[in-house]
Amino acid sequence: MPQREPSEWCPHFGECGGCSCQDVPYPQQLERKERALRELFAAHWNAPIPVEPSPVIWHYRNRLDLHFAPKRYPEPPPEGFVRETVLGFKKKGRWYWPLEIDECRIGSDKLPRLVAAMREWFRAEGLRAFDSRTKQGLLKILLLREGKRTGERMVVLVTGDGACDKRAFVDAVLAAYPATSIYHAVYRGSADTAAGEEVALLYGADAITEILEVPTDSGTRQLRFRLSPFSFFQTNSAATERLYGKIRKWVQAAQPHVLYDLYGGAGGIAFSCADLVERVISVESVESASEDGVCNAAANGIQKNVEFVTQKMKNYLRELLAGDGIGRQSAVVVDPPRAGLHPKALARLMELRPPDILYVSCKPTVFARELPYLLESYSMKNLEAVDLFPHTDHVELLARLSLAD
Repeated sequence: MPQREPSEWCPHFGECGGCSCQDVPYPQQLERKERALRELFAAHWNAPIPVEPSPVIWHYRNRLDLHFAPKRYPEPPPEGFVRETVLGFKKKGRWYWPLEIDECRIGSDKLPRLVAAMREWFRAEGLRAFDSRTKQGLLKILLLREGKRTGERMVVLVTGDGACDKRAFVDAVLAAYPATSIYHAVYRGSADTAAGEEVALLYGADAITEILEVPTDSGTRQLRFRLSPFSFFQTNSAATERLYGKIRKWVQAAQPHVLYDLYGGAGGIAFSCADLVERVISVESVESASEDGVCNAAANGIQKNVEFVTQKMKNYLRELLAGDGIGRQSAVVVDPPRAGLHPKALARLMELRPPDILYVSCKPTVFARELPYLLESYSMKNLEAVDLFPHTDHVELLARLSLAD
C-alpha cells in the first residue's frame, strides 16, 4: 500500500493521540473504515456499508480543546518541584501524559501563532496549569471554535477559581489570532472537560455564526447557526452538510408528520428537515444548546414548527409514555453522545415503538452493542456512514430502522 511522505505528516503525528493514520492515503483510510464496519456488523448486515468521504481532509475541525497540564518527566522530579505548564493534547495511548503541540493539521491553520502567544502570556503572568492531584494551579482548557464559512472565531479560557489579568489574556489572543469573541469560564470540578459554571464575555460578540449548505433535491438549504461557548455542533462543518443531507433524504422517504430530534443540540438536524414535516420536536439536555436552537430558529425564519425541549432524555421519554406516546405518523432521529443511549432511554424508546428510527452514531461499537435490543422490535433497512473524522479511526454511522411487521 502506498504511504504518505513523512514530510506531509503533522510533526506531532505518532506521538499525539488525535490522528492515527495520517501516513495512509485518504482513499485507503475510507477502505479501512468500510472494512471495519462490515466486520463489526457482519452478524446483522451482509451488504456493503459505504462511507461518504469528507469534502475537506486538512484543517477541517471547527473546534479544538487544548489542555493545560503539568509537564510529565521520564523520572519523577523531587518533592516540591514546580512542574512546567504544557499546552496541547494527550500522548497516544497515554491519556495521563500531556503533549505540548505547536500546530494541528486537522485543526485551525492559525493555531501556531496562538499557542505561541498563549505560552508567552502564561509564563509572563506566572500562571500554572491546574494539577488534579494537588488541586493547585489555575489554567485548565483553551477552547477554540470557528465558523468555517463565516470566518468567525471564538476563544474560551477555562480556569479554576483564582485571579488572572484578563486584559492581558485578551491582548495576547488578539495579537496572534483573529478572534471575533473571547470568553473566560470558571469550572471548579476536577474533570478534564470543557465546561463553565461561570461564563463571562471578555471581548467582542457573545456568539459566533456558522453557515451550513445542506444538499436538497433542488439545490441547497442554507442554514445559520449561533454557536455559544459550550453548545454542541458537529466538528467537521463540510462533512456535516453531507450528513444532514442524508438525514433529510431519509425523512423524505419516511414522510412523517412529526419528527422527534432526540439529542438535538443546537438544531442542526431539526432545521435541515423542518420544511419536510408539520412539526419538529428537538430534545436536548444542555440548556445553552437549546437556547442557541431557539435563536437559530428565529435567524432562519423557521420557528413556527420547531419546538425545543430541555430535558434529560430518559425523563422526556418517560413523560411521553405516561402521556399520549408517539403517534403512528411520527419518526425519530436519535443522535446520542459517544456513550450511546442511557439504558432507561433505550428501553423507553422501545416501549414507545415509533414506526421509523434513524440512529446516528459517532461510536459504532456502542451502537453495535445496542443493536440486538433494537432488532427485537425493528428491522434494519440501511447502514451507511459519513467520514467526519479524516486521519482517525472514527466515523459517523447512520442506521435506518423500521418497526417490524
